[in-house]
Amino acid sequence: MRSQNYKISLDATPEEVFRAISEGDSITRWFAPAASVTPGVGGSVTLSWGPGMEGTAPISGWEPGKRFAWTEQHGDGEPKVVEFLIEAAEGGKTILRLVHSGFAEDADFDAEFDSTTGGWTTFLRLLQFDLAEHKGAPAKHLFRIKYTSRDRLEVLEELLTAMSFRRDGATYEAALPNGIALSGRVLLDGPKGYLILTLDSLAGGALGLFAEQCGPQCGLTTSWYLKRGATAREPELAAAWDEVLANLRL
Repeated sequence: MRSQNYKISLDATPEEVFRAISEGDSITRWFAPAASVTPGVGGSVTLSWGPGMEGTAPISGWEPGKRFAWTEQHGDGEPKVVEFLIEAAEGGKTILRLVHSGFAEDADFDAEFDSTTGGWTTFLRLLQFDLAEHKGAPAKHLFRIKYTSRDRLEVLEELLTAMSFRRDGATYEAALPNGIALSGRVLLDGPKGYLILTLDSLAGGALGLFAEQCGPQCGLTTSWYLKRGATAREPELAAAWDEVLANLRL
């Protein structure tokens, strides 16, 4: 069986990190658009990206400030385990290790392994961003997903063109159809098909653009992690963004 291992430094205490990864409202700030947790070993984690894209997993590890884990069972295959390990570090920071284990060695599962790698890379970067710059701030999650048989990188490039996206090194500018101007930093660029942009011009948050291979199709996932003042603009952002997505050649 294959596993994935990640290690990041967070600008937060171990207790704050544990809450960020183990409480439903906190999880939606950097991960799934809807989440709920029944705490403790024997409890459960429910994550949802919409109808047909939700799941509940039993909690297999619960040590506040130290460890949080859940076990995923899909059919008759081997279970997968998602385990977070937390330890205090110097300067008031915390080291978070994530181990996602149970991936089959068979080449048929390479696409799943690769998309999970891209997913965790981006989600952990969003967790870092949330705890460093928006800890405790009001937040909303605006989520959309579209499917297409087209090449995922071509679809992402078309989306960026529709946004009038212009990059200058580590910064960018873009615009939506109703005149909303976007600008900020390129928070993450890569693995290929995964891009995170900060929403500095909206007073807080980030936009995650993920073009992933989902079997024979490409799943174009867009997540607006709205923070602080940006939360009040959710309705107009949703309307403008739906117009952008509707005009893509999917």
